[in-house]
Amino acid sequence: QDPQKPPTLFDSSEVRSKWLHPAFSAWLDEGAGGTEVVREEAHEVYSFPLLCEGACEMLRQEVDNFHATGLQARRPNSMNNYGLILNDIGLRASLSELQRHVAPLARLLFTAEGASLDDHHSFVVSYREGEDLGLDMHTDDSDVTLNVCLGDVFEGAGLTFCGDVGSPRHRFATHQYQHELGR
Repeated sequence: QDPQKPPTLFDSSEVRSKWLHPAFSAWLDEGAGGTEVVREEAHEVYSFPLLCEGACEMLRQEVDNFHATGLQARRPNSMNNYGLILNDIGLRASLSELQRHVAPLARLLFTAEGASLDDHHSFVVSYREGEDLGLDMHTDDSDVTLNVCLGDVFEGAGLTFCGDVGSPRHRFATHQYQHELGR
């Protein structure tokens, strides 16, 4: 293991003890049977405390460390020019373990779509002056999407939801979620 990399990020066995927010960890300890840890923000839009502050800081720092190397990074998707695919920098195993912990909640909230979470495309995006400033309306190519605020100082950055595909409210802003660290 590279001595420069924080062991809690690259050791998937540490995800439960070092990454998870205490409230989410307690929910798992209690059997992951209810949705008391969840706040419904809008129709089929939920938030919950997932990552502790320390995990958010370590992830931000690792992204910064990667960018400081000057190595090329693949674009995270076709809409963002700036960001980083976390699987590409050695975090696939840890993020798969995180997905395993989130899966029971996904099954409770999205019984069909969350029934089998078998893969992930985990990435961070960056918005700043002179780079990407935002993201246009789109539909994610996933059964369940998980967005987590890793923090940093920023203004704006609300996550806007625009109705279900095929519904009369599709492409109309229905809710704007304001990010909270670790949720």
